[in-house]
Amino acid sequence: MIEIQNNKIFLDGNELQFNNKILEAVVYEGKVIAVFETDEDGGYDNVFCYTLDLQLVWRIKPAPVVIGGTVRSPYVGVDIVDGNCRAIDFYGRRFLVNIENGEIISKDIVR
Repeated sequence: MIEIQNNKIFLDGNELQFNNKILEAVVYEGKVIAVFETDEDGGYDNVFCYTLDLQLVWRIKPAPVVIGGTVRSPYVGVDIVDGNCRAIDFYGRRFLVNIENGEIISKDIVR
């Protein structure tokens, strides 16, 4: 079970600590995928994937214009459904993310 407290994740008796507040996180196949609160400089690509020992695997890539358009927004959530990683942005757009490298594959609307 995963527990989030501000900038810490507690997982199987281990504590992972980060610099920024964690909005949401999921664990899948030995990886932690976390959405962090953005700061004033507008960090739109605020979804990161780490190994369980905090080694960075990837930071989400910007959505290609043909998928996401030109408007960008910070991410507010992440989930895994049927082995697929999905990141949701502030505008209610749900992006399918390649779990191996953080690239955006497709998009649909959830709001």
